[in-house]
Amino acid sequence: MSFTAVVSGETAITARGPLKEAAERVLGRLWIDQVPVRLASEDPSLWPSAATAGVEGRPLCWPGQPGPGRAVLDRAEELRAQARGDGLTEVVLLGGGAPARAAELIAAAGGTPLTVLDGLEPGPLLRLRDDGERLARTVIVVTGGDPAAETLRLVLTEMLADAGLSPAEAARRFVAVAEPRAAAAKHAAEAGHALVEAPAATAFGALSPYALVPAALAGADVRTLLSEAAAVLPALTRPENNPGLVLGALLGGAARAGRRTAVLGGYPAELPGIARWAAALLEETAGGGLVPVVQDGGLPLAPADDLFLVTFGGRPHQDDATVTGPLAAQLVVWEYAAAVAAYLLEADPLAPAGPSAPMTLDDGTGEPLFADGDHGRAVEAHTTVPALLGASGLTALLDALAAAIGPGEHLDLVAYLDPDETRGQGAQVRRLAALLAARSGRPVRAGWGARPRPAGGDRPGGGVYLLVTGNVVRDVPVPGRHHRLGMLQLARALGDARDARAAGRPVVRLHLQHRWAGLARLLDAARGADERPPESWVP
Repeated sequence: MSFTAVVSGETAITARGPLKEAAERVLGRLWIDQVPVRLASEDPSLWPSAATAGVEGRPLCWPGQPGPGRAVLDRAEELRAQARGDGLTEVVLLGGGAPARAAELIAAAGGTPLTVLDGLEPGPLLRLRDDGERLARTVIVVTGGDPAAETLRLVLTEMLADAGLSPAEAARRFVAVAEPRAAAAKHAAEAGHALVEAPAATAFGALSPYALVPAALAGADVRTLLSEAAAVLPALTRPENNPGLVLGALLGGAARAGRRTAVLGGYPAELPGIARWAAALLEETAGGGLVPVVQDGGLPLAPADDLFLVTFGGRPHQDDATVTGPLAAQLVVWEYAAAVAAYLLEADPLAPAGPSAPMTLDDGTGEPLFADGDHGRAVEAHTTVPALLGASGLTALLDALAAAIGPGEHLDLVAYLDPDETRGQGAQVRRLAALLAARSGRPVRAGWGARPRPAGGDRPGGGVYLLVTGNVVRDVPVPGRHHRLGMLQLARALGDARDARAAGRPVVRLHLQHRWAGLARLLDAARGADERPPESWVP
């Protein structure tokens, strides 16, 4: 039997079976600890990072709060009018994490997509450079403060100069969103870029300037979005029919009861990208205590005691849990729920991201274990995992890799390739993830050019990392430096591999001497001969 919490007649959370019971066990504690009221009042005692920021006088992006976004509405609309006046209708966002995914989701839901660049892959930049008309109508929003975002800003600045723009005209194409004291704000001032000041970035950025400014520039109606989001807030402080509290209790309660893997599926057509955003949000806030997996493109999964299924607009009487509601309400409810789950899992969701892995041209594995295929088109295998060292080819390696994923564990597939679904390797990597899930019977999380996820501290269970890198045929030089994007991308991947291995994670890296030929060979090996997938669990 399910229970349901409804707000405004549109937002509903349902749960059944063990998930319902796990949530009921923790709801009382949440009220005793006054978590709803403390969240609403942004109580800094909830998390160490909030207390530290409070002492320093640094405002942070808190969950589901429309205030920071509302404070920059006029400025965002002014910048959009200026952009339209200059003939700029395309938006490229240099930034990553949950706020960038939220910007993408908000823009797409409004029918005004934007392009997110959150890695060092040359392909998307080359396509932008080669399409002179598109480049001529592009405005660039910088929300990332990491070295990758700064590198991409330098590359795009030179592209605009090569297209004939003066330094002043090129500077007018950029908008930076940053904390006033951050390095990104300093860079913006020095370069003459428009600056929108914001609280310190956290994963809770769906209603912050980090998401709303790029979405507004793309054409989304963020003013209406914020009004609809504000209407949800009263429901998040009441004891009954509180969707954020119930969803957070479901997520955190399930993880505490041993169901650490949340499978997100059944995406409504009107909200493309919502599962991807929710997964990024949970990944960045739960401290490894909860593993979100996006069930994308037919990814097969066998039911297991450590998994639970959360669907968007799904089937309340069949799925473990369902979430329905309009976009604004879901942004608020999911951020609130992520904060509640983090509290239950004793994670600090406001902690700043750790430093990126040091870049290196050596991943610490020495010579390849083997090279499968003809020279120039082979797949090189690198690993130090003892159970995999006897593999002599891709099929044997993937067999051993699948066997190495134990009960309660998963595979993280991190591709340092071009994520475009048609012009890059996006479709092939998604297919590889599905085949590896079928082969292992365990969840596979596919990501792009991002550092491996947190290990989850001393919590049981974990992930095996499969990193896929590849040679670059057409590369992009970085102005003022003696390297190119492709080399930087590979150096970051090798640094990430070293970091993950140093943290005690099993790591395999496959390097494609030729991306398309290597992926075709990988897909053939992943299919295997006479292999049949386990019973699929699909929403």
